[in-house]
Amino acid sequence: MITPYEILKDTLESLKSLLFNDEIQEIMINSPDNIWIEERGVQKKTDISISVDMLLASMELLARVSNQELSLKSPLLEARLEDGSRVAGAIPPITESPCLSIRKFSIFNPSLTDYSLTDEIINFLKEIIKSKDNFLISGGTSSGKTTFFNALLKELDETDRIIVIEDIKELKINSPNIVRLETKADPQINISMRDLVKLSLRLRPDKIILGEVRDASAYDLLAALNTGHSGGSTIHANSAYESLSRLETLVLQAQVGWPYEAIKKFIADTINYVIYLERDKNGHRSIKEIKKITGYNGDYIMEDL
Repeated sequence: MITPYEILKDTLESLKSLLFNDEIQEIMINSPDNIWIEERGVQKKTDISISVDMLLASMELLARVSNQELSLKSPLLEARLEDGSRVAGAIPPITESPCLSIRKFSIFNPSLTDYSLTDEIINFLKEIIKSKDNFLISGGTSSGKTTFFNALLKELDETDRIIVIEDIKELKINSPNIVRLETKADPQINISMRDLVKLSLRLRPDKIILGEVRDASAYDLLAALNTGHSGGSTIHANSAYESLSRLETLVLQAQVGWPYEAIKKFIADTINYVIYLERDKNGHRSIKEIKKITGYNGDYIMEDL
């Protein structure tokens, strides 16, 4: 059976050099004659063009081998390549031209010592991941959250039992006592992040690691972390404070019926640290904030570390 990677390699011949270039993090096909890449954190336009028919054909094949339908009634595509790279796209009528984005799986696997951090900060971060504290790693798109998360997870205590929950396998964890769970969304199997967070509690975890909190599973994660377990996740946000605001919005999606103030206090009682990363206009990624949540008095009490 042909694989998703072979489809892209064989049908989009002119993109082969981009697919095999490890310096490129993302390939963005806005339209067949408007193709961009992100290389070392910087976006740039290429001089490559492909035919509309070939792009459509490759997207239809990707959908087929991923058990999806790509049509006028179902114009969205989400797929994963064998190496973990993510593919997302759309076709008319919801877009003027077929578009496709390939987020390549990073082979870069740094340690905390590879970042521009003092020994004091490195030791502090190691204490967080080994402790019973709960944390969020936040930042905007392509700010390096997952890469930094991987670096932090290298410091996990080997005696802990780790339950990892992801939409797509991206986290690189070498702990000896680990169970990996992945969501599944197709017509025959529909397993959500909420389902897996609830399941994780029955698997005797010491730490629950969520690849990214992005929906109502935020409530289930907080409930789990508030009952004797510890762990962390990444979250999209534009500052450490906004990470908590974003978490509030996600908890509200769970429709638990709690007053807004109760949700905020629940978050303050559960999350101990927020680590915020940022990417500048030159593509450089760095830690901008480390905040400790120390309480709640109508708003979050946060200590800047």
